[in-house]
Amino acid sequence: MYNKEWYNKLRKEYKPSKIKCLLIAESPPKSEGGRFFYNPDQEKYDFLFRSVMEVIFTDFKVKYRRGQKRIYLQKFKEKGFYLIDAVDEPINDKNQRERNKIIKRNLENKIREIDELISKDTPIIFIKKNIFKIFHPELKKRGFNVIHNKPIPFPSSGQQSKFKEKFKRCLEKISNTIGNSR
Repeated sequence: MYNKEWYNKLRKEYKPSKIKCLLIAESPPKSEGGRFFYNPDQEKYDFLFRSVMEVIFTDFKVKYRRGQKRIYLQKFKEKGFYLIDAVDEPINDKNQRERNKIIKRNLENKIREIDELISKDTPIIFIKKNIFKIFHPELKKRGFNVIHNKPIPFPSSGQQSKFKEKFKRCLEKISNTIGNSR
């Protein structure tokens, strides 16, 4: 059930007509319950979704209620945000070395996809240290608008505060591009 087509179908449902900011994470998580940023029916252990929404929508923590994920995904889309993964199928069950090999093997395909999705001036934010290290030099070299020069951690395992702080700084840099979302 949870295969590349399933992930891509959900992701495309929330693709803005014009992407104003592209987020790149590692991969959809391998999980029993279909945990995935764009799965509106799964909210448990959804650290990335919650952390991203808390920074973009400052009232999220106060207003969000269980069952409203679809509403916030739609708001995310309307603001022009789009999140893709370096690899379109789960790799989180592999060790870091294997993950990085898979990501590097897929790098050229993903860069072609990015080139089709956005213009060179569209801000890009990498989520997770290894994604930053692999993508940052390549996309910078090719003239893409990478807006941060240091990695942003994935928002789990106690890294949520660091993620939010660094992600917020990125959004402040591009607030004129994406409008005042906060």
